[in-house]
Amino acid sequence: MKKWIVFFLIIDLLLVSTFCFLYINNLLPNLPEIINKIFNKKFVYNLNESFNIFFTKLRSLIANLYNNLFKNREELDSEAKDLKKEVAKEENKNNKEEEQKQIEDKTMGQKKIELEEIWQYHYGNYLCIFGLLKNMSNNYAATNVSLSYSLYDPEGYPILKTSKIVKFSYLLPEQSAPFSLITELSHDTDFKSYEIDSIRDTWVPFNFNKIPEFEVSNISLTYHNSRNMAKGFVRNISDKDFNNAKILISFYDDENSIIAVGSDYLLNLKVGENIPFIVDTKNLPCIQKKARSIELFLFPQFDEI
Repeated sequence: MKKWIVFFLIIDLLLVSTFCFLYINNLLPNLPEIINKIFNKKFVYNLNESFNIFFTKLRSLIANLYNNLFKNREELDSEAKDLKKEVAKEENKNNKEEEQKQIEDKTMGQKKIELEEIWQYHYGNYLCIFGLLKNMSNNYAATNVSLSYSLYDPEGYPILKTSKIVKFSYLLPEQSAPFSLITELSHDTDFKSYEIDSIRDTWVPFNFNKIPEFEVSNISLTYHNSRNMAKGFVRNISDKDFNNAKILISFYDDENSIIAVGSDYLLNLKVGENIPFIVDTKNLPCIQKKARSIELFLFPQFDEI
């Protein structure tokens, strides 16, 4: 409602009130009586008191009318604004939490282990699968890593579901390591394909700057009776000693495919010392080709890092 309309309503109300006041006090019908009473001090005094009481009530009525028309609306507008502010504040809070979550997910690499590459060899009754796993996080280590996988016949029906613990003990942030899955099949198994179903692990917060560093030197490769052997030296260039560590080596052929994975243990890795290693792939159930290169991975005890 426009304010000028309210103003005219108030003027009309004052005029009507004045008329009512005069009528109640018997001042309208008889003009001489009005003139006589004007000079009557007692009447004037009583009239003044009545006037004050009447217009006090009238002022209260007008104030209530104004409050009902405008102040309540202002309060509603104020409440609406406060509500909008609360909603905007809540949305801003949710947006910040979502942004923080995205930052954390990006920082942690979503605590995920990915299959980098994989190779399959099927010889006789044995299926040999070699591959590389990588920890995508940069501030969490993955421990107790195991792989679950399934084998299928030519029609796509599962003939075997199993899981195996990988040879490496853990994966530090952004670290890769090889794995091998060797499965013996029965003579009547009609194998066609396989699928790695899941990677299970346990996540532990880890400072990326604590990852140990090593150097490998004087590597030599020998091949005899379908067995590959790697020899060389490992030098601890970290800032601390390690009592023992597991060494894991992936053997590659001319096509840069993993054809075997071998492991061994090293003891007393003192800072700055060269420790010799020998890793033999032994007689794997699948036929090994001669390796042309290796990649070495070293895993000190996790509680010593």
